Amino acid sequence: MTDFELYFRLGLNHILSWSSVDHILFLMALIMVFSFKDWRKLINLVSLFTIAHTTSLFLSVFGIIHVNESLIDTLILYTILITALSNIIWTDHKSLTRVHYYFSFFFGLIHGLGFASDFKLMIAGQSRKILPLLEFALGIETAQIILGIIILTGLAILQKIWLKNVRESYILISGIIVGYVLALL
Repeated sequence: MTDFELYFRLGLNHILSWSSVDHILFLMALIMVFSFKDWRKLINLVSLFTIAHTTSLFLSVFGIIHVNESLIDTLILYTILITALSNIIWTDHKSLTRVHYYFSFFFGLIHGLGFASDFKLMIAGQSRKILPLLEFALGIETAQIILGIIILTGLAILQKIWLKNVRESYILISGIIVGYVLALL
């Protein structure tokens, strides 16, 4: 396996594994207010997250910022909670999707710090750190696009067979996410 494959797969698995339920829930809360016809907006949304995630990871890997891991883990749960609650409370769909862009970037910075210590261990002793970071970011971006397609497909099926009202469907799912996160907190 080449270095590219290693770090790309690591990025994929960082998002698409059951141990990454925090990323999955956050992305679900972010993405569910969009639809397939908004695919360009969806790409922009996940790209903002990837850029933010990679930026904070970069700053941590190069020792520019240092964080308390347990604090970051708690903050990640709050990012999920805030995003899911916004889906329930916000009634203006257009402004909600705009707010999700801000959430994607600013909360992406926090999520990137959640993996910083693990990533630093993986590249410890390597002189090249930027290329593995970019390869990892490409895996994250790809995984988020895959997850976005899965989420939107599942939501479309749910809306076809059970909940006809789009807003009701993301209120219900967001409520489940809120309950889950509150239990973790």
